[in-house]
Amino acid sequence: AFETRFAADCGVKHCFAVANGTVSLELILRGFGIGYGDEVILPPYTFVATLSSIIFAGATPVFADIDPTTFNISPEGVQAKITDKTRAIVAVAVGGCPPDLDALSAIAREHGVKLIVDAAQGVGAIWNGVSICALGDAASISCQNSKNLTCGEGGIITTNDDALAAAFSAAAIC
Repeated sequence: AFETRFAADCGVKHCFAVANGTVSLELILRGFGIGYGDEVILPPYTFVATLSSIIFAGATPVFADIDPTTFNISPEGVQAKITDKTRAIVAVAVGGCPPDLDALSAIAREHGVKLIVDAAQGVGAIWNGVSICALGDAASISCQNSKNLTCGEGGIITTNDDALAAAFSAAAIC
């Protein structure tokens, strides 16, 4: 019931409750087939779970510069770090403030990589009238005690990607 209601509240087709936010990021990466030999771009200014989930999935983390005004990942910094090994960009909503998701989406589309929104601190954040949990290819939410949606511990994955949702359902990992 929670997953159905949360999906509706965020405006997404699929929602999965998981153990925690680190697991949600790792499962998204694994669900997209991202692992050894792949690179994932992320900001250096984030919680350690963003980094560790990439390592747990077996991929190589690549740090892109942050915007000194917003402290979010810089689209220009991301563009400078894209290689033929890049498979995903993790866009963290630092303190609940989303990065430039329009520019990051355009970069992801241009290079054929996944855009994962780390909304651990951003449940309820809106970008151009849309929940950030409905943007990108998937979003990860943490429900740890210090987050703005807390239940002590827990995580949530949201996505409109039917193939990713089917992979989770088929594997019964969520």
